[in-house]
Amino acid sequence: MSAMTLAQQIEHDLKSNGGEYVIRNNGPGKKSSVWEVFAIVYDRSNVKLDYAVCKSCNKVYTFKTSTDTAMISKHKCPVPASEVVAAKVFFKKHIITKQEKETMTAAVADYCTTDMRPFESLSGLGLKALIQTTLDIGSSNTG
Repeated sequence: MSAMTLAQQIEHDLKSNGGEYVIRNNGPGKKSSVWEVFAIVYDRSNVKLDYAVCKSCNKVYTFKTSTDTAMISKHKCPVPASEVVAAKVFFKKHIITKQEKETMTAAVADYCTTDMRPFESLSGLGLKALIQTTLDIGSSNTG
């Protein structure tokens, strides 16, 4: 088995929420509409890397800010547009602490082992929408 490239490692980490890499929008005022779909990759030390990622499917491309967006603008996202719209409706950005992430990781592991569910069962849009709805209801009832 061959070793993964850095782009493949980043893609894997983003899909599994490993925490080694994060993505950030390329900032306001960027002229290309490609930045509505793509973001820039940073490592966990907050160092900007020469990679851009599709915010829908997590496909990673080499991208230097000194070059143009021609390569990434050719990306054909495998995620249907309807799922992308649904995801934007349901998912809101929340900043979580390391402790909250560890608590959630433990809860997810407990869910999978107690109910004998595969970890892949956590990646569906339906479950994510259910969790988001639960969070929304909970946050609206705090006083």
